[in-house]
Amino acid sequence: MKYLKLATMISATILSTFLQAGIEEGKVLFKEADCMRCHKTVDFKHREDKINSYLILSRSVKACARNSAAPWFDEDDESVTEYLNKKYYHYKK
Repeated sequence: MKYLKLATMISATILSTFLQAGIEEGKVLFKEADCMRCHKTVDFKHREDKINSYLILSRSVKACARNSAAPWFDEDDESVTEYLNKKYYHYKK
């Protein structure tokens, strides 16, 4: 039982570190892609009629990336989605 608790704590720490790294990478990608060229901060305010779930947010990020020809991989789309979710939306996956 002691080892299970230790393994759980280590796994949670690693996952937390990985997610934080993804969020920071998303922030950099968002800035480098100059997303604010097309968007204003108000565009990211919580609006149920536009973005009402993590899945819709993810699809929106992918669509914007493709429309702007951002040179992102799927992992980059996910990092930007994580960043925007943490900063503005706060949806659960």
